[in-house]
Amino acid sequence: MNFEEVANWGEDTWERDVTGVAVDSQDRVYVLRRGDDPVTVLSPDGTVVDRWGSGRFSPRPHLISIGEDDTVYVADDGGHQVFVFDRSGRLLESIGTGVPSDTGYVAGASSAEIAYDGMVGGPPFNRPTKVAPWRNGELFVSDGYRNCRVHRFSADRQLVRSWGGPGPGEGCFVIPHSVTVDAVGRVWVCDRENDRIQIFSCDGDLLDVWNDVQRPTDVAFDRDGNVYVTELPRGPADLKSWRLGRAEQEMPGRVTIRSSDGAIIARLDRSGVEFPAPHAIAIDSRGAVYVSEVPESFAGYTGRPYSVHRCLRKFNQRS
Repeated sequence: MNFEEVANWGEDTWERDVTGVAVDSQDRVYVLRRGDDPVTVLSPDGTVVDRWGSGRFSPRPHLISIGEDDTVYVADDGGHQVFVFDRSGRLLESIGTGVPSDTGYVAGASSAEIAYDGMVGGPPFNRPTKVAPWRNGELFVSDGYRNCRVHRFSADRQLVRSWGGPGPGEGCFVIPHSVTVDAVGRVWVCDRENDRIQIFSCDGDLLDVWNDVQRPTDVAFDRDGNVYVTELPRGPADLKSWRLGRAEQEMPGRVTIRSSDGAIIARLDRSGVEFPAPHAIAIDSRGAVYVSEVPESFAGYTGRPYSVHRCLRKFNQRS
């Protein structure tokens, strides 16, 4: 699999963090940013066709996803809620009270690692990260930056069950950064600070674990069932991996393409392509890949140097 970047795609320089990207049934691309007009909708050729969402979110909308019926879902980690919209941006419903649940996370702890070690987990929501719609109207929510669980909601938005817990044990999470449901109903969770992807049944039964992954932030699937994974850098000064310990050397960010059984089949690593902070990924019906990044905020909390970077890019497959 070979890819080439579509130069300057999208009617913008995209120099500020882009937290999320998703594609609807007509291959329109929904891009999530923080600030004014947080949702931008583009045609496949990069023409802006709509902007919406001003005043709707906290300063930290996190990831965006789209259902089979083109309903749009946004996890607002700063607002401790998830929102549901039609494709024109009309609010259909909100889920969550907006008050963070008690998970045992102590915001005033002397370090983030101590705070995460003190978590016990709790109900929805404490900084949720992504919503994954399922074809029967149910939703799965990864929760999140200050919780360690996945929540399943019925079509009428009753909490069906939650699973997870803090730590490196299988079925547990440290920053479940995104959740995605595949075509057969398996629930994929990017367990970021355990350097792994965990795959569950819709009832929360653990089916598989991919351990050869680096700080995964999001996954997407193409028509052939291949799995595309965005992976953040990890270095000695970063948070430790709860499963592997502290990194001994600097490892760059990357986008990895795997077969359905986890074998690596390609990477988006063409000459001149770097990924300082890959955060979200989407695939359209033609196999084009959209990657969003957050290098500005990543540099802010890791202490890495920051330089201006294009934070939304499109890659086409080469024949």
